[in-house]
Order: sequence, then structure tokens, then C-alpha cells
Amino acid sequence: MGKYSLENYEKYKAIKVRPYPLPRNENHSRNGQFHYVSFSWKELEPTRGAYRLEKVKEAINTAINPILVLKPDLPLWVKGHANDCFAALIRKVGSYIDPDSRLAGVVISTLADGKEEWNAYMDSFDALTLLADLHNFRLIHYLREHSRGFGLLVKGSEDNWIACCEAFAKQKLQHVWKSYPVVLHVTDNVCGPNIRREAYRWHASLSNLNIELGCDLALRRLTYPETVSSRGSLPLRFWFVNTGSTRIYRKFSLWVKLEQGDVSYELPTHAATQSWLTGDLVHNEIIQLPDMQPGNYTLSLALFYRDRSYISLNMQSNEQDGYYEAGTVKVEITSEDPLLNIWDTYYPEGYYPLEDPKVPE
Repeated sequence: MGKYSLENYEKYKAIKVRPYPLPRNENHSRNGQFHYVSFSWKELEPTRGAYRLEKVKEAINTAINPILVLKPDLPLWVKGHANDCFAALIRKVGSYIDPDSRLAGVVISTLADGKEEWNAYMDSFDALTLLADLHNFRLIHYLREHSRGFGLLVKGSEDNWIACCEAFAKQKLQHVWKSYPVVLHVTDNVCGPNIRREAYRWHASLSNLNIELGCDLALRRLTYPETVSSRGSLPLRFWFVNTGSTRIYRKFSLWVKLEQGDVSYELPTHAATQSWLTGDLVHNEIIQLPDMQPGNYTLSLALFYRDRSYISLNMQSNEQDGYYEAGTVKVEITSEDPLLNIWDTYYPEGYYPLEDPKVPE
């Protein structure tokens, strides 16, 4: 460090945390394999109006990344208006499933590929992700016409991967992944090189084969002051990176915890995580601290879903209940808050606070 380095001109001493990523064999952050939860019409409604739906919830709760498929196999009692009867089953199943269930998606599978069945899916699974077949142009047009968001089910192989790319281009579906998941069903026994490459270009989040899809989120750097004031400000500068194939679709939030012995303070941030995609993800915030006793506190961070389950981060750090230890910060009792407006005139990294940092070549 030279005498002209930036650190010699800092208005406050900053700690810069740069965690190492986990070894490849220990990184379990990606979980991009799904399992179909498939039930036939004959199985769920053996006689008209008599439904057997108990196994549906059981299968959803036990499968990993479950995707629901209702197979339109005609029961013996169906004599006419089969599509209307199947639409009634769809609505019944939709009303039975909890909108906050673990379902990763619902495949729009129909008997007659008609509007009555499509409407049944749209009305009954309004809080869940509907998956439209990439090659069903009429269905995709209908969903767009009714302003209904949807994900994609891509049935791909080494024989049809070019046709899949053409379908993406013709229907302008390249940006669907930013809002809804793209699910890849590899119809070959193994995933070939062409499909594997295109899966990353399509930003597929799930596949029936384990080809390491999904989110891979890590903390690249965290910057914060060495010393802060009780009831004062804590400036935090987060730099995450998502090197995975896709974003996180479930709603989650960024939390910070300060801990000293048995005393801990959990502080939520206002990070706009709903806009986090892939690549570099930057969040800068000045958090207001509560009334705290002076001393050295351990600073940790976590990414929590609404149900308090957490996102595993690809970083070497002590983890407890979803919180990853980042470093320590000293809390003092002062008469003023010197860090309240520090970013108005000073930036410790040498560039504008909201500018995304560039990845080194």
C-alpha cells in the first residue's frame, strides 16, 4: 500500500470483505432438477363428481421442485362434452391446492386444446406459474392476448434443438425467463452438448436431468465502516454475483444481523431483490441502527424467503440459521451521527455509489 493509496485518504476506515467461493464439490446452491407430479383424470375422478385429490398434496410435499401435470385420460363415465368436464376437474384441483404450495409450475395439458380448458387453468392457478409448451403457438398467443404471464416448457433433444431456437425467435420469447421460469424436458436419455449449451442461452432454471441449472449466488464483496454509532448509521455496500443459469423467482429479502454474545439485532434492508437477474448484483444502503450497547459485534447477512427458509450462498463462511458471518464492527456511543450523509460527498471505492462495478477480465 503506497502513501498515495486511497486508504490513506479515507474519511472513515472501511472494512472490505471478499469471501472465497466454496470448493466445487461442496457447492450445493444449485438445485435445478424437477420432478413431475403427474395424475390422470381417471385416477382423480373415477366417478363423476367424486374426487380423490388427497394424493396430489402428498406428492407435492415430498417431490423436489414438483411440476403438476393433469393427464386428460378419459374416465369411463364421460359420454359427451369431454372438454367441459375436464375443465371442471382443472378448476377443482386448482381450488384444492394451496396457492403458497411448493409447486414449481403447472403444465397446461388439455384434451381438446380449447379455450374453456385454458381459461380453467388461468382462473384456477392464478397465483401459481403456468407452463406453456414452447411449440403451442395458439396457447402462447391466447395467454398474451389475456395478459397472463407464463413460463415455458421446452421439450428438447439433439434432434430438435434448432427447431426450439427458431420457436423462441419467432414468438419473441427470449426474455420470458426474466419474469417466469423456463423448464427444460430433455427427451434424450442423456443431455447432449447442443441442448446443454442452449439451456444456458434460454436461461433454463429446471430440467428433468441434473445438468447444473439454477441460481448460483455468491457475495463477491461487502464494504462497511470499522466503527459506527449506537442509534446511528451503518453504510453497507453489497456486491453479489449470480453465475447460475437463471434468476430466483420466489420472493426473498436481504437481512443483516449484528450479534454480541446472546444479544442480536436483525435488520431488514430495502434491496430490490425482485429485479435481481444474473451477473453482478449491487445494493448500497445506509441502515439506521437501534439503541445498542457499545462493543464489538459480529456482522452477518442472509437472504430469506417469505417462509423464512434461506438461500444458500456460494461462499466460505460460518453459517447459522441462514446467516453467513462476514466480519466484525465496533459500536460506540457518540453525540452525533458522522455517517448519516457520508455518501453525499465521499465514496470509499472511488466511483459513483449506484454504478455497477465492472468484472475484471
